[in-house]
Amino acid sequence: MEDHLGVLLIEDDATDYQLIKRSLKRCRRSTELVWEQSLNAGLRRLSEMSCDVVLTDLSLPDSFGLETVKRIRTQNQHVPILVLTTLDDEQVELSSLTVGAQDYLIKDEATPHTLERAIHHAIQRQESIVENQKLLARIESSHQLLTEQKSLLNKKNARLRKLYKTAHQFVDNVSHEFRTPLTVIKDYVSLVREGLAGEINEEQGRMLDIAGVRADDLNNMVDDMLDVSKLESGLIGAWRRPCNLAKIVTSVCPPLARKAAVKGIAFDVDVDEKLPAVYCDAEKVGRVIINLVTNAMKFCGDPGSVRIEAHQDAARSELMIDVTDNGPGIDDDGLALLFKRFQQLNTQPKGNAKGFGLGLSIAKELVDLNFGDISVESQLGQGTTFSFTVPLDDPLAVMTRYLQRRGANTTGESFFTLISAQIIDEDSNSAVSDVDAFFNYLLRRDDLLFRAGPQRWLFALPMRRSETVEFLKRVDDELQKTNRNRPFGPLPKFQMQVEGTWDVAFTPEVILDAFRQLIELQPACE
Repeated sequence: MEDHLGVLLIEDDATDYQLIKRSLKRCRRSTELVWEQSLNAGLRRLSEMSCDVVLTDLSLPDSFGLETVKRIRTQNQHVPILVLTTLDDEQVELSSLTVGAQDYLIKDEATPHTLERAIHHAIQRQESIVENQKLLARIESSHQLLTEQKSLLNKKNARLRKLYKTAHQFVDNVSHEFRTPLTVIKDYVSLVREGLAGEINEEQGRMLDIAGVRADDLNNMVDDMLDVSKLESGLIGAWRRPCNLAKIVTSVCPPLARKAAVKGIAFDVDVDEKLPAVYCDAEKVGRVIINLVTNAMKFCGDPGSVRIEAHQDAARSELMIDVTDNGPGIDDDGLALLFKRFQQLNTQPKGNAKGFGLGLSIAKELVDLNFGDISVESQLGQGTTFSFTVPLDDPLAVMTRYLQRRGANTTGESFFTLISAQIIDEDSNSAVSDVDAFFNYLLRRDDLLFRAGPQRWLFALPMRRSETVEFLKRVDDELQKTNRNRPFGPLPKFQMQVEGTWDVAFTPEVILDAFRQLIELQPACE
């Protein structure tokens, strides 16, 4: 990422200019803003300067509507264009994207966070478009390129289409339309509840607690929709690492406990801190617990009771987490619908906040993301227990699970590559955690990363050997961006080596043997 973000703003309203300038100053990234009040002046400035993104209104003194976007795109085929307008019109939005804009943002919604996010997405989308255009040109100019390269292009194009359809529709709209007002509501309820706006009585406090809980319910719905968007677009990633399950549970329980107190539900947690470490994405496991407990509180009895327990299954090298309620139970027809999206049972008690029927389906996908399984046991009139598993911090057992799932979920060839990374700087101990964070940033949904030693890592990637060239180039590109923007100097130097590529369907034992040797080359990390 560059030190400065160059932004050209084409806007004739001085008030809007000041608001946008103020918002950009509050962004996390340093921004250099250039302002022009007409399209012709903006186009002249664009020809004279190098900018990272163009922000433009559609109504200018010398241009109106889509013509503005067309003229900017005609002059510069590569610069990302973000439309800032007061016109909330889906047809105009779609037309703007069709003629060359990368995003469309309503001015009233342009908070510092949403504006920075929209700019970031616009730059990413334009970079992806330019990258694919270049790749397409190379393919068209040479009839001797391999068939697998064409397949890679098709996958990238399909991913871009899905990214636009889901990420734009869900992530942008939800974050713009719900996130900001919801945060304001929660903050003001909290301020009043704490007495900062004046003393409140017991009954007022009870009502504010209910309002806070309902705001949390809405926040969970927004989180669910965001998770669905990321899952469908393939953007969701996982930072799997050794974790303490008790700490994960402790981190997500306070709002659940407040919700239980408001609803008069007995809420118990029995998770031993001495349970062995698990290998997972802690945030994803926390989301599963929140969704299961929230669901249990909707359907528990009166008086309600919800309990979280955890125990070890040494034979399967995993921990199992149970969430139990004392509700009416679920019949066989209901059990068949539980983990389907947008499905809700008709047994939900009156007065409970209705959701979108996403929580359990998302929980199932997040459990699968951590190589676990989810199940349910229920008896009518006696309550329900949802259980999910998380693998122990045993690299070989985790890799075995991973390969089994890869083999079961694919037909035909499914290639798999191991790449090692070793720090070669002598004095680098203080920055090892930064290198670890950098490597995890590179991971995609189906990638794995293991610490093979104090200064050594092992990537497990579902790709052919020919694809490793692109991966290593991505590592190098991201490293250069990171080092340019790192205040304490560049990351320690490291060396990467492709250790081997195999077909999962035919050589799982060979892969495991190679993995065992590589993971044991150096002592395990503390």
